[in-house]
Amino acid sequence: MGGRVEELPTEVRAELFSGRGNYPCGARVLICRGLSPQEKNIFGLLGVDEAVHVDELVEKSELTSSEVLAALCEMEMKGIVRQMPGKQFVKVLL
Repeated sequence: MGGRVEELPTEVRAELFSGRGNYPCGARVLICRGLSPQEKNIFGLLGVDEAVHVDELVEKSELTSSEVLAALCEMEMKGIVRQMPGKQFVKVLL
């Protein structure tokens, strides 16, 4: 097959990353394996189709703005989140 996750319909991709699907070894598990607790917290708050503002991530994660920004920077370098205009962030589909 050799298809890429990004070629799947949006609903299927969202299910893969939600952890609700029947994918015990799914993409979410593989991505989260190497994340810090702060990164896991923030990654769980992000969506694949709707960007979340950094201030909302600070509020919902109960982390400091410095911790959130550092975690987002690390996850951007890992290629699993992307910053959108206006300091908003989304998950990146591999």
